Amino acid sequence: MSKSSLYDIANEFEQALENLLDHEDSNLIDNIEKIEGEFKFKSTNVAKYIRNLEHLVSGIKEIENNQKERRNSLEKKIDRLKDYLKDNLEKTNTEKIESEDIVISIYKNPIKLNILNEDLIPEKYFLFKENKVVNKEKIKEQLKNGIEVPGCELIQEKRVNIK
Repeated sequence: MSKSSLYDIANEFEQALENLLDHEDSNLIDNIEKIEGEFKFKSTNVAKYIRNLEHLVSGIKEIENNQKERRNSLEKKIDRLKDYLKDNLEKTNTEKIESEDIVISIYKNPIKLNILNEDLIPEKYFLFKENKVVNKEKIKEQLKNGIEVPGCELIQEKRVNIK
C-alpha cells in the first residue's frame, strides 16, 4: 500500500471517478479499483486507531473514577478524624496544643443561617429571578411544520459509527 494519507487517497479517488465519467477506459477502472482498495485499507486503519483511542479513554475514565472514589474516601476519613479530634479537644476544654512541628487550635466558624421551615418565611425575604429559556422542542416542531422562526434552522448532521 502507498504512504499517502486517507485525505490524499480520497481526493485521488474522487478525481479518478470524475475522469471515468469523461472517458470509458479499462485502465481508469483498474486504477479506481486500486485506489478504492487503498482507501478502504486506510479507512479501516483510521477506524481501528479511533477504536484504540476510545478504549484508552475508557481506561483513563475508569482510573479517574477509581481515584475519585479513593479521594472521596480519604476526604471522609479526614473529616471523621477532624471531628474526633475536635470532640476530644472540646471534652477536655483544650483550645490549643502546640508542638515543634504542628499547632492544633479550635476556632469558631462564622455565623451561618439555618432555615428550619422555608414556608414560614415572609415573602419580603425572598429574591425572585426570572430566567428566559428557549423552548427548542417547540421551535423544532414549528420548523418541521414549515413555519419559519427567525434566527433558527433545522440541520441534519452526520457522524461516523465504528462497531
